Amino acid sequence: MKPILKPLTIFILTIIILTSCHFPGQPWVLVEIISHEEGQSVVQYEEVRIVTEARSSQGIDKVELYINGELEHIDEPPMGFPLEFTADQPWIPVAEGQVIVSVIAIDRRGTASEPFSITLQVTATPDEIDLEPTPTPTVSPEDLALTQTAQASCTNSATFVEHVTIPMNATVSANSNFTKIWRVNNNGTCDWAGYQVVHTSGNIMGANSPIALPVVNAGANADIVVDMVAPETPGSHSAIWRIQAADGTRFGPELLISIEVPELPTDTPEPTPTLTVTPTLTPSPTATRTPTPTRPPVSVQQVSEQITIPPNNTDSRTVNCPSGSVVVSGGFSHQIGVRVWHSMKNGNGWRVFGTNNHTSARTLTITATCLFNSGGTTDQAFTQQNAKPNDFTQLSTTCPAGSTVTGGGWVIGDNTNIQVYQSSRSGNGWQIYVNNPTSNTPAINVYAVCLSGAPGSTSQEVSSENMIPPNETDDVEKLCPSGTFVTGGGFMMDRELNLYNSSVFQNGWFNSVRNPTGEEKRLDTFAICYSP
Repeated sequence: MKPILKPLTIFILTIIILTSCHFPGQPWVLVEIISHEEGQSVVQYEEVRIVTEARSSQGIDKVELYINGELEHIDEPPMGFPLEFTADQPWIPVAEGQVIVSVIAIDRRGTASEPFSITLQVTATPDEIDLEPTPTPTVSPEDLALTQTAQASCTNSATFVEHVTIPMNATVSANSNFTKIWRVNNNGTCDWAGYQVVHTSGNIMGANSPIALPVVNAGANADIVVDMVAPETPGSHSAIWRIQAADGTRFGPELLISIEVPELPTDTPEPTPTLTVTPTLTPSPTATRTPTPTRPPVSVQQVSEQITIPPNNTDSRTVNCPSGSVVVSGGFSHQIGVRVWHSMKNGNGWRVFGTNNHTSARTLTITATCLFNSGGTTDQAFTQQNAKPNDFTQLSTTCPAGSTVTGGGWVIGDNTNIQVYQSSRSGNGWQIYVNNPTSNTPAINVYAVCLSGAPGSTSQEVSSENMIPPNETDDVEKLCPSGTFVTGGGFMMDRELNLYNSSVFQNGWFNSVRNPTGEEKRLDTFAICYSP
């Protein structure tokens, strides 16, 4: 048996070694969720951190997080294209029941991994969580690599449905931000996982390319969203975009964008006065005034939408800023009985979650503060930590260098005992103060909205030491100085006060509170004012 056993052993070892390797010239991308297991429970309205490990032979470009097929978050390595990258991506579950969490890794060449998916169970309270979820077998990187050809036999195809925004040949002001949305139908047999939309010709108009698409099942419609900036040059501008599969194949209709940038108004030269001279004088030549172009003036608009929340329910809404503007902050107002615990930037809009603890239906109004003609864009910085038990927690975040804070927000979780009693600017960032009278330590987040690529700066104005009479409802406003524009605002109040409005009012910020106590309580109002 020895002459037979030795070659057999060598053969088995050789197979093990070869199957554990990726051969040169065969690009591979692997991804796996390591923070949660199949069937694990998470708590409704409490932030969940989905931690993913991604590896690639070509270097990781980004990791995409999908919730029930909708793109939720994109995380990129801080520098370069590492061969291994760990992504830590936030998500807040809003509905009870099962939810499918998927991640896709994409390498520097645009090659996407197969989706790695798990099913989580969203429960209303921590008491319902199964502390020992049933473990599932760990999928090896080699097994993941074998799934790369799972959809090899399907067909990619798409048809155009409609222009959701920006119709053909629409007029868009020079240098203004706008969002183009095409609606298409996936009429092929492939599910679009790890697919992108890419610019193929024409004026890219300040957009990024490629842009990741959400997972789109075969037969479903998809909205393809691209943020753009209108060119400075007047006239017609157009471009063509295409859908690109994970293997780099482009298919489907040519997605057209065509806009007209109008001529900027010019100054009308004043008539040259007629000089009366004597015959012996030589008239001086009249200087010619050169008209100078003007750009549309900066302005701020508040957009709002109202929803009705049934008794003992939670609901949310995102209010988006109009095309040609960027969101710089947001706010809310509601009837007594509603508790707002989530108020933050979402895309180019503002999202608010509210819980109705009343016995009858209550209304919640969500507002987005939108800045026009700044020429800039906004992003969001944030910091997270756990609230201190039976104590106060101060949390702050700072905008990146080269950007300017315009407003801020927070998420404190659906816990009726946790209260934000200060939300205001801190340096070039935002801060919140939270009171937690319980022994729990929920995660809390603070957000700063940061304006980049626009001239000017912001300052904070305050109306301080306003006393609210006992057992009364009152409000305090703070207007921005002449020549500036309100972009956001905040508050600082005694903990006993109930805040039910915080939003733009005229060219300033407006807070309304109810004082349910028998003593005077203090309310300060902050306005963030932008000087172009």
